Amino acid sequence: MTDILEGVRVIEMGHVVCVPAATSMMGDCGADVIKVEPMTGDQSRTFRGTEVNPGFYLHNRSKKSIAIDLRQQAGKDIVYKMVGEHDVFLTNYQAGSLQRLGLDYETLCGIKANIIYGIVSAYGTVGPDKDMAGYDFAAGWARSGIQDMLSVPGTPPPASRPGIIDRVSSMQVFGGICAALYHREHTGEGQKVEFNLYHTGVWMVGADIMDALMGLPLRRVDPKVSANPFYDVYECKDGRWLQLTAADRYAKAHDPVGANFWQSFCRVLDRPDLAGDPRFATTDMRQQHSDVLTPMINEAFRTRTYAEWEVRLREENLMYGPILSPEQVIEDPQALANDFFEEVDQPGIGKFRTINSPNKFVQNPSSIKSTTPALGEQTDEILGGLGYNTSGINELREAKVVI
Repeated sequence: MTDILEGVRVIEMGHVVCVPAATSMMGDCGADVIKVEPMTGDQSRTFRGTEVNPGFYLHNRSKKSIAIDLRQQAGKDIVYKMVGEHDVFLTNYQAGSLQRLGLDYETLCGIKANIIYGIVSAYGTVGPDKDMAGYDFAAGWARSGIQDMLSVPGTPPPASRPGIIDRVSSMQVFGGICAALYHREHTGEGQKVEFNLYHTGVWMVGADIMDALMGLPLRRVDPKVSANPFYDVYECKDGRWLQLTAADRYAKAHDPVGANFWQSFCRVLDRPDLAGDPRFATTDMRQQHSDVLTPMINEAFRTRTYAEWEVRLREENLMYGPILSPEQVIEDPQALANDFFEEVDQPGIGKFRTINSPNKFVQNPSSIKSTTPALGEQTDEILGGLGYNTSGINELREAKVVI
């Protein structure tokens, strides 16, 4: 069976999360990925201050590693030879560093005119902040408006979780590079493809940004004031929480005042008295009286366990979601049924489960092709494939060009 990206050859000069995660997904899809690392290795190898960083194993499987001192001309020459034989060069190094190293688009395009050159930056390649460094916490989470829109009045803005914007960006990078490859397949033309974490964040919070662009009031979240009791979180009798996403206001096309929805919801709550309450007769009236209705719903949900509510909500086909911890997610039957996780046997670590790529190709499924490489693990194999003989490789090692 042919892999989706079989035959595609990728050079990754990436670090931390975004680009390594993108090329890992490409590797799972059959692309031949070479990770070019500095002599000290990708900094995220030891992000936790130890030799084991679980995230590094997630973002760096299905690829090979070579460590090169790119400050030396012999190191640059290795990459130049690789470019001549590869389809994609993908990096999230800063543009200024790439220019100084001679690894900018113009230089590599001069070596291979139809190269697909992907670059991920924090804030974009033009503008007053184009040279600013930035992780996703600052560029994608804080500056984009996400952090502001999730802020609760009277409390500090909420922190992000590690790499959230990076991993969303990695899927955009995956799609963007594949689109450029498709274009080249039909035209023969290469492409420079630019991505930035700031733009990803703006795209993620697009509903709020569009409100701002169109001059509409921003729909801020305040847990003390429920704007829509059917899109709220509720605590159950056993201390578990659920997110209600019952579609009252979105049913107007076929149920203008939400009568069918409201009858179903009252049956779930076992509150037939509310079904005929004139304060809650229409969707708009339920919204207007949410300050009265929300406490009633809160009180009702505290009378049954989560498992009991799950049965009742499903019987009426009302949307909801359990609020799970990571420990619960990894044992969730739905996640397991859809092959979210796969066991690998990582040298030096042993067996553990990791997360499969979220792209599921049914006819040509992706799979983890290899475990995460040690720093420079495939140096001899890669250099040999570029035409270096044993003595030439030894000379490069002696000159500390490679490990």
